[in-house]
Amino acid sequence: MMKQVAANTSGYPSLLGRTTSLVVAVIAGVFLLHAVYVYSTARAEITAGIEQDVHESLERLSRSIAPFIESYSVHEYESLIATEMALKQHFGVILEDYEMGRILGQPYYLYGQLRQQNGQYRLFQERTQPVQHELAQAFYQASAPIVGGNDEVLGTIRIYATDDLLVAKLERVVLEELLTVLALALTLSALLGTVLHRSVFRSIVAIDDALRNKDAEGIPLQPVPPFQYRELAVLSDGINTMLESIKASREQLKLERSRLENIISGTRSGTWAWNVQTGETVYNKRWAEIAGYTLEELAPVSIDTWMNLAHPDDLQRSADLLERHFRGELAYYECEARMRHKDGHWVWVLDRGQVQSWDDQGQPLLMYGTHQDITERKRAEASLSMAAGVFRHAREGIVLTSAQGRILDVNAAFSALTGYAREHVLEQYYEDILASDQYSRDFRHQVLASLDAKGVWSGEYWIRCQNGSLLPSLMTIAAVRSREGEVEHYVTLFADISHLKQTEEQLRHIAHYDPLTGLPNRLLLGERLQHAVASTRRHGDVLAVVFLDLDGFKAVNDTYGHATGDELLVTLARRMKGILRECDTVARLGGDEFVVLLPELSSGPDCKTILSRLLSALSEPVELLERTVQVSASLGVSFYPQVPDIDAEVLLRQADIAMYQAKQRGKNQVRFFNGLDHTDDTKAVPAGDQE
Repeated sequence: MMKQVAANTSGYPSLLGRTTSLVVAVIAGVFLLHAVYVYSTARAEITAGIEQDVHESLERLSRSIAPFIESYSVHEYESLIATEMALKQHFGVILEDYEMGRILGQPYYLYGQLRQQNGQYRLFQERTQPVQHELAQAFYQASAPIVGGNDEVLGTIRIYATDDLLVAKLERVVLEELLTVLALALTLSALLGTVLHRSVFRSIVAIDDALRNKDAEGIPLQPVPPFQYRELAVLSDGINTMLESIKASREQLKLERSRLENIISGTRSGTWAWNVQTGETVYNKRWAEIAGYTLEELAPVSIDTWMNLAHPDDLQRSADLLERHFRGELAYYECEARMRHKDGHWVWVLDRGQVQSWDDQGQPLLMYGTHQDITERKRAEASLSMAAGVFRHAREGIVLTSAQGRILDVNAAFSALTGYAREHVLEQYYEDILASDQYSRDFRHQVLASLDAKGVWSGEYWIRCQNGSLLPSLMTIAAVRSREGEVEHYVTLFADISHLKQTEEQLRHIAHYDPLTGLPNRLLLGERLQHAVASTRRHGDVLAVVFLDLDGFKAVNDTYGHATGDELLVTLARRMKGILRECDTVARLGGDEFVVLLPELSSGPDCKTILSRLLSALSEPVELLERTVQVSASLGVSFYPQVPDIDAEVLLRQADIAMYQAKQRGKNQVRFFNGLDHTDDTKAVPAGDQE
């Protein structure tokens, strides 16, 4: 632009060349000295202001973040940093959280924000080369430790500031100096009299007319017109350039205001403005929505509206914090409190504010603040607190490996569970130390595929310990990736489940076997019956289902007691197991009812020999510790396959019906279900034997 102006005005006569050089030199010298003084003074004041803002933010953040680090409230201090960035317009803020770093196995947990050229902020969690380069461009930086309640250093907060404010204000100083030049030019015109009257006056009037035609904010509506004299032409161009800059800055300010409104809207924050002296309060729509109301439903609103909705237990704490803020002990007011929702439940809100104006006696006048619904955050904090407690006291083994599988670190529980000392496994490959030979290469590929696709794998895994034994564990492997999506390392957690395996086996036995006789119970019988039916259907042989009920068992129980009855059942169960084949099953349904499965028969009559031996064995006297008792048995038999096909449950009911007929016809006998008159004591009717 300057080159273009010089090209357009270089042929114009010089106004100053027609006046005395002495006056011009004096005016130029005075202006130069004044400008240097004003510029230096302004720069020093602005620089001091920037440094003061940075140190105020450091003090505020270091004090406010400490309790959140101690409670592992990562989201809360991230939100606090974002708010400070938005309010103070810092170039960057970096937090090093030593507490969370210890949990993650790192020197610190890094969280930071940088302001970009477009005014937006972006997050980063590692100091990459580009980030370091950007931070190196900062005009000013400072840091402060974050100290906890027990004087322990919890982390470090760093703030970076740019010279944007300095440049903007110095531009304003330059503008003012240019206006001063204009005033000096007017003075010079009066001194020079007639020469300047005809040469300059008309131009000055034109400038005056242009500057007088302003909008409501005092900005000229039209640009200053060009002039024939080079000096005035340059001045005109400079004024127009500054006016454009001012207009651009005004648009930027409007954009920032709009962005702030959008931030409030986007963060779903309620806002309030409180006249502390009168109690008059203004809320926005969102403030009421947090409690489930509309502003119309709460009208007329005042500070009493908040006090009526707040939880009584939180009001005193809120009042104490407000009073400390009023006394200057707290830079701003902040309180977590509960509000009664319209539906009756309690909603957690983060109530923040600051006094913006005071009266002559130092009493607060106007205070502004926000309400943010933190109900979900409070629930998350509770969950995080519980999770942190579990992690801190957990006895699971933890292994940290590189992306290539080299062990970087292990915890004490790892050494206790595997027998490996920490120094023995560091820098060793995970596969070489812990991998078990019982897993195939395909299994390892499946684990890697799950980590690649989902970022996590979980399942049972037998770990090879130092003494060569295998430890059953419930293992979870998680891939930790960089912002670019590359795997940085893996975190493996495993818990000893030896006792669970033992318990699982015990529970499996309890769930499937009768506790008295040790025979399969009804549940296991159902599984084996289903399997036997499926096997019979595949192989084309015959399955016999025998429903057995003891005759006279109730009399033994009534006469000699349940202990004798139980002893009798155990003895008879042992006899039945001794008679049956390897592939047969005898199960106790309860009381004195049993079911026998006889698979792999070539035909129905093949089972008669086994049934006869069962009847004989069950009717023989039983020698118990104190007496001899004798019972018999009634047997009902059904066969599979049948036409039409039936399921296992029907097959069992058929055998039950046949057993009932055996009871009715005199007991101590076998009855076969034939599907016509229900029972037959001479033949079985499986599908393969029908004529």
